[in-house]
Amino acid sequence: MIEQKIALGTVQFGMKYGIANKIGKTSRKDAFGVLEYAYKRGIRYLDTAYSYGESEKIIGNFISGSKNRFNIISKMPHLDKSGASKIEDFLKETLNRLKQPRIYGYLVHRFDDLAEDRGIWPELEKFKQSGLVDKIGVSIYKTQEADFLLNNSFNLDLIQVPFNVLDQRFSRYLRFLKDRNIEIHSRSAFLQGLFFLDLDAIKKRFPKVEETIKKLCAISQEHKIPVYALCLCFAVLNPCVDKVVIGVDSIAQLQQNLDSLEYLDKTKNIYSLLEQLEFNNEEVVNPSNWK
Repeated sequence: MIEQKIALGTVQFGMKYGIANKIGKTSRKDAFGVLEYAYKRGIRYLDTAYSYGESEKIIGNFISGSKNRFNIISKMPHLDKSGASKIEDFLKETLNRLKQPRIYGYLVHRFDDLAEDRGIWPELEKFKQSGLVDKIGVSIYKTQEADFLLNNSFNLDLIQVPFNVLDQRFSRYLRFLKDRNIEIHSRSAFLQGLFFLDLDAIKKRFPKVEETIKKLCAISQEHKIPVYALCLCFAVLNPCVDKVVIGVDSIAQLQQNLDSLEYLDKTKNIYSLLEQLEFNNEEVVNPSNWK
């Protein structure tokens, strides 16, 4: 069941997110509907974070009133100057919000926290040993961060990386990570919605990538595969990726995304064409650099 390779991102449950988001933060009622529908379609993994507004609380309230059970991955907040001493408090608060005695994964959300304070990792290992979390890891944004993690012998269970048609920076790392038995979750399949902007908006805000987006649209038209299907299937088809995290604003959007997996075989036949759309410009592919 290919839907099981999808993890539901829940940042929209707690805040407005995504460059193409016209709805804003998902209402509690709609969030509950999305979670119910996701479970019915075979999704069993949820991605959230301490810093995603009310996201953890909404998930906790849904689960406490439902028989549906999910594997939940959350991420600690930026630690400021509090350092490793506050991590346990943050995890306990996350578990309290989620109304769970334990969660599947707990990640460092801001890589610099780990790079600046090595005391963080032993704390995470304690959580794993005590059974509060099954897997520990890091969410990263830059290849230099992957180099640091691999060169400093962190015993990672789980890593989250951006991966999409434009942003293929981590492609050369995926097999190496997999060979180390690290579970890989990819995010940003739709590059926060950039792929869904009309060409006028692309030309105005991201002129450097306009021609590449036009090529993607041409491939979509020629092979009769919607752009959103090409983007999602591209990530799902990577054999090294264990879960593809996608965020949605509504049940209809989630249904559209899951139904687009019917294009997997057609996308597989033109995968090499999509690989050629790689765009090595971090001003575009790393949203933290967007103005």
